[in-house]
Amino acid sequence: PSSEQVAVFLDQAESLCDRRKLRFTRLRKQVLELVCKAEHPVGAYQLLDALRESGRSAAPPTVSRALDFLLEQGLIHRLATNNTYLACAHPQHPHAAIFLVCSRCGHTREVHTGGVITELRHQAERFAFTIQHAAVEVTGLCGQCGKTE
Repeated sequence: PSSEQVAVFLDQAESLCDRRKLRFTRLRKQVLELVCKAEHPVGAYQLLDALRESGRSAAPPTVSRALDFLLEQGLIHRLATNNTYLACAHPQHPHAAIFLVCSRCGHTREVHTGGVITELRHQAERFAFTIQHAAVEVTGLCGQCGKTE
């Protein structure tokens, strides 16, 4: 993403937090900026290293709390398969997400398809199961890596 896109996203995040009467602290903003600028989903320790490189002293629990806040506010997503984080494509709308994750280069794309999530909810209802959060991760090869097969 361009620096302009990152700046717009950060402004949207700050506005969202203001509307919700939540503190968008400097650390939360820095962590979100690092997640947004990353070319691929990024891990907590990578974020910690990047914060330290920028001159900010931060401990693992501090970064974890910032990530938890950003997750709760729908500003980022967590990929369970590799415990990494990426910026949400549509933070202003609560939604379930489907991620296409390249198993070779790590490129990840968030896509939305109501049909898959609707079917998941339908299947869950059959077992009296209430879905609280849904994220589907699909691994494969992106267009670039698929060309080299």
